[in-house]
Amino acid sequence: MRALWRRYGAGPGHLLLSAACLAIAAAAVIGWTQRPGDLMSVLIWFAAAVLLHDLVALPLYSLLDRHSIGRLHPHLAVFLRVPALISGLVLLATFPTVLGFGAHTAEQLSGIREQGYLLRWLVLTAGLFALSAVLRLSSRRDTSTP
Repeated sequence: MRALWRRYGAGPGHLLLSAACLAIAAAAVIGWTQRPGDLMSVLIWFAAAVLLHDLVALPLYSLLDRHSIGRLHPHLAVFLRVPALISGLVLLATFPTVLGFGAHTAEQLSGIREQGYLLRWLVLTAGLFALSAVLRLSSRRDTSTP
C-alpha cells in the first residue's frame, strides 16, 4: 500500500477529493447528455470561455500583475493578490447585479428593487484588503519578535 501512495505522490485525502471531483463532473456530463439541446449550448459556452480567458483575460491580468504587483517584494505581493483575486471573482460572478444590468426586468418580475449591490461589493472589497493588511501587519510582527 505504501508503494501505491509513494507512486501516486499524494495522500489518501487527495485521492478521495480528486475522485469526488471526477464524480461531480461525470454527473454533470450525464445530465447534459439527457438534454441534447443543452449540450451544444454548454459546449459552445465552454469553448468561448476558454478562448476568452486564454486570449484576453490571461494576458490582461498577467500584464496588470507584472506592472503593479510584480515590483513588490513577493511576501508583500501575496497580501495584495489574494484580496484582489477574491474581489475579482465575486465581481465576475455577480457583475450583472452589481452593475445594475437587468434591474428593471428583475423588479418587474419579482417586485423587488435591485439596489445597493455595488456598495456591498465595494464594502466587501475594502474589507478583504483591510483584513489582508491586518494579516500582513500581524505576520510582520511575528517575524520581528525573537
